[in-house]
Amino acid sequence: MAARLRDSATLLPSLVGASSSQSRLREIHAHLLVSGRLASPSHRADFVASLASSDHLSYARLLLPQRPATLLAHNGLLRALARGPCPRLAFAAFRELPLAPDHYSFTFLVRAATSLAAAASSATPVPTDVAVCLLAGSVHAAAFRHGHAADLHVQSGAVSMYAAVGDVGAVRAAFAEIVSPDVVCVTAMLGALSAGGDVDTARELFDRMPQRDHVAWNAMLTGYVRVGKAREALGLFDEMQKAGISVGEATLVSVLTACAQMGALERGIWVHSYVCSRGMRVSVTLGTALVDMYSKCGVVTMAMEVFESMSERNIYTWTSALSGLAMNGMGEECLELFKRMESAGMEPNGVTFVAVLRGCSVAGLVEEGRACFDSMKDKHKVEPWLEHYGCMVDLYGRAGRLDDAVNFINSMPVEPHEGVWGALLNASRIHNNVDLGKHAMYKLMKIESKNDAAHVLLSNIYAESHNWKGVSKVRNMMKSKGVKKVPGCSAIEVDGKVHEFFVGSKSHPRYKDIETMLAGMSHKLRLQGYAANTKEVLFDIEEEEKESAISLHSEKLALAFGLITLPEGTVIRIVKNLRVCKDCHDYTKMISKVFDREIVMRDRNRFHHFKHGACSCRDYW
Repeated sequence: MAARLRDSATLLPSLVGASSSQSRLREIHAHLLVSGRLASPSHRADFVASLASSDHLSYARLLLPQRPATLLAHNGLLRALARGPCPRLAFAAFRELPLAPDHYSFTFLVRAATSLAAAASSATPVPTDVAVCLLAGSVHAAAFRHGHAADLHVQSGAVSMYAAVGDVGAVRAAFAEIVSPDVVCVTAMLGALSAGGDVDTARELFDRMPQRDHVAWNAMLTGYVRVGKAREALGLFDEMQKAGISVGEATLVSVLTACAQMGALERGIWVHSYVCSRGMRVSVTLGTALVDMYSKCGVVTMAMEVFESMSERNIYTWTSALSGLAMNGMGEECLELFKRMESAGMEPNGVTFVAVLRGCSVAGLVEEGRACFDSMKDKHKVEPWLEHYGCMVDLYGRAGRLDDAVNFINSMPVEPHEGVWGALLNASRIHNNVDLGKHAMYKLMKIESKNDAAHVLLSNIYAESHNWKGVSKVRNMMKSKGVKKVPGCSAIEVDGKVHEFFVGSKSHPRYKDIETMLAGMSHKLRLQGYAANTKEVLFDIEEEEKESAISLHSEKLALAFGLITLPEGTVIRIVKNLRVCKDCHDYTKMISKVFDREIVMRDRNRFHHFKHGACSCRDYW
């Protein structure tokens, strides 16, 4: 054993870790005593740290009271506990210090607080548990009291600690105190800014970094994805590849999420091919991201193929697959998969039930949806959220059971939120019930007075019934409140590049070609008996002017561009930020028939798969 203990720093952890019995630990301890090694503060510190990190904490504590007391040994214990599976124990050890703490003590204590915050934020949404936030602040305050807050390691650790907590203000303050921050500190600051949504400031910091490792690149990439800046995320990924930065699972998951947000199927397929060609293991996280990407790009067959190929699935994998089926209008398949999930022994959570209820809603499966809602609490012990109540109102409303929807709202044990009244307002639009729409709008305005989508929905209800006075009233209401309608934007991917079109915009480099194609499309559709549906135009103007107003809707521009650029037989895929209007829906159905093209459109509510003049939503959206 003497030969094996020459280098205690490297060999002790393996020896102690392999020793499960107290007798074996005593044997190692005895040898260290006889050899005189425990007389050395550094050797004693190594032994204490090895014991603590190997789950022999009680034995480690027996060594600490030995005289003379050394801070080195106590700091070794702090370090091991901070890095171990239960960092909270480091705080108890800190309180038992027999000597005044030094900057190393606080470095390890800050590390423990960072680990606690990271664990809390992964278990619950940010902001982190208030207790952890207070703990982080008290650690920093203690460092100030003992005069070690200006130490570079403590300062850098404080930035990482506050970043893990999610306190961007504290991160900024801690970072400002550092004269020459190192790359770890700057990366922590970058991650905090990105997590807090301030990606512009984060990008400025990122661009100024003299050295950027994969952690910094991933922090910036994740920040863009978190705030929905998918185009910027994909652009950064291109830069990352040109810079020769190694691409790991975390990077690919962020890129797949960006592809899902934009509907960039070609880029998503490239990532999938990249994974396969390099023999990367498709982990649960990566597999779930692939399922989500294919689902949100409207390729359900590929999403389910990936799902079925996964050897291991967690609740997020199942829920992602269920959500994909629901958003693509495959309600019956969604219910079947949910039954499989239950049979597999996977317990659903609240998000799972949102997906299943939406699947029932888009497919008009009212009784099945009601049974699912009842089983949440009775069978699965999941307390319904407000979102679940909103799904039920949507379920009843879309099916035309408006009285049931109202009765359900009146029987809710909690105060209805904007999602509930928004669902009732949308149902009023679908079934042209002006009075109920006004009631839902009144309730909604008391909660969210500047909801632009709600104002537009009520305007549509008035416009469809030719109540131009009502339309004018809503428009004046929007003007007085400063509510502006979000402009329609549609995106289409061609040759790996995403092209965006805004309503009425003529700025695309190929607009002349698009304009010519639009004219040809309209001519062919008129020959087939198409007439523009102008009921949702929010102005009392001549019919010809109304047709002109809807002819440049963003999805029509994207559709024309797709017909120009994509070869015959290729599916045209469009992503729109708003609900598709009735005219554009009818128009796209006709285009799919006249031009014999399959068109997949994702709007704010769901997917529409157009083929041979019909839509998968069955005109029910």
